Amino acid sequence: MDSLSLFDVGKWQLKAGSTRVLINALVGIKGRPGWLIIVAGHTDDTGNETANQLLSLKRAQSVRDWMRDTGEIPESCFAVQGYGETRPLKPNDTEEGRAANRRVEISLVPQVSACRLPGKNAVSPDVSDTLMQ
Repeated sequence: MDSLSLFDVGKWQLKAGSTRVLINALVGIKGRPGWLIIVAGHTDDTGNETANQLLSLKRAQSVRDWMRDTGEIPESCFAVQGYGETRPLKPNDTEEGRAANRRVEISLVPQVSACRLPGKNAVSPDVSDTLMQ
């Protein structure tokens, strides 16, 4: 998930109008009860490494909080991770590369008792699924 469409540079609060991207992810997630939702934040290498670590975690928490509140998904269904600048997709020597590295990834991982949504049966956890990157 491209963080530039969700966040202003250096910020972790969701931008106004960013919910369209999140709604698409939420629809896929709600259709898969019984899976752990992993929300992982990433940054480029601009700035302080410690600050980037915190920024990536806070961005992941913002996405988790929005999904929890909007989708009425229990917080116990989520695992939140912040990787800072440690897992770049592209080299950070161009603006395009830095933009690709500023992202939030949402993955679904099968876990037998991970997440039960009211009124939904669990899907047989046989493969892992990444919704978007």
